[in-house]
Amino acid sequence: MILLNALRRLSWRTRLFYAIPLGVTLAWLAAVLATGELSRAASHWQASLTMIFGSFLAGSSPEGGGAVAFPVFTKVLHTPAEVARTFSLSIQAVGMSVASAAILLARRPIDVRAYAVAAPVGIVGLLAGLVLLGDPDTPFWSFRISASYAKVTFTIVLAAMSLIMFVMLRARDAGTDRRPRFSPRIVSGLALAALAGGVITSMTGTGVNVLLFLFVVVMAGLHPSIGVPTSILVMATVSVAGFLILVVAHGEFDIAFNAAGQVASVDGRALVPPLPAGEADLFGLWLASVPIVVWGAPLGTWVVSLLREEWLIAFIGVLALTEVVTTAFLLDDLWTNAALTGYFVGGMLVAMTGILLLRRFRRAILGLPEPGAEP
Repeated sequence: MILLNALRRLSWRTRLFYAIPLGVTLAWLAAVLATGELSRAASHWQASLTMIFGSFLAGSSPEGGGAVAFPVFTKVLHTPAEVARTFSLSIQAVGMSVASAAILLARRPIDVRAYAVAAPVGIVGLLAGLVLLGDPDTPFWSFRISASYAKVTFTIVLAAMSLIMFVMLRARDAGTDRRPRFSPRIVSGLALAALAGGVITSMTGTGVNVLLFLFVVVMAGLHPSIGVPTSILVMATVSVAGFLILVVAHGEFDIAFNAAGQVASVDGRALVPPLPAGEADLFGLWLASVPIVVWGAPLGTWVVSLLREEWLIAFIGVLALTEVVTTAFLLDDLWTNAALTGYFVGGMLVAMTGILLLRRFRRAILGLPEPGAEP
């Protein structure tokens, strides 16, 4: 009776906020029990553990759950990069979609114009990256370029984000424009950022959200409290598109095992050599993580909405810096491959110098009015 009275006092938005993850969890439980897949999900507890933090990040920052899933899976769990990419997209399709629903229910401010441009262009970038850089005839749509370069590229982007966040924090310049005027220059820059981000997403499972956030906040001057939820909605949309392409159309959840319990084929495509289930059972990894992300992502959305502006910026900067440090320590190729080392060092210098210059001359580049001037 007390519980019923408490529920009656909640608004319909608050009830729905809790009802969505509860409904997904109950549907998941019913499905795994009916199909006998509960033990399969439980065997992939490492994925569940990883996504406790990853899902929180998906709902609280512009980096997405893939910023945790991709490096942990590839560097710690030794999962092939293309499997980690598809896992990131497929689990974000669930977690970030629930986080997006939480954002809309809580009426957090978003920039609808930025979303309307970035979401479809990001999907185009995702498709372009898959077609131009990937091989659809392989079981998990693998890359034609080295996976190490994909990891380092994403790390370079996050390094630039970390640097500019701390610069903005030090200068107490967090984006003063609540809704910057949308000029042709801003639309063009936004489209370019979303396109490049979509290509990066095709390799790492995340990226369009990072470049979108960098453009709208660092360049266009959108307030971070608007830029974060907007980037989450865009990444959720692109992730759903990635799920439809790679899982539904390409069949990457259709896993077959050999007598030794290894993954032998994917949607009828032979996996040579077979891989351990802990590394390549994409459906099992996803299944283990669903009940985690449907709660963690909206929790992250709620927590970050309570942060003050300077704490929000510092939070984003620290998370990005953490990814850079882990890459430097855990990616063995970075220290044994001279070409990759050169790409990493050169890319870091170019990205950091470039982001500082873009920030300094952003008003001239985008035709933005000076502070205090009439737009």
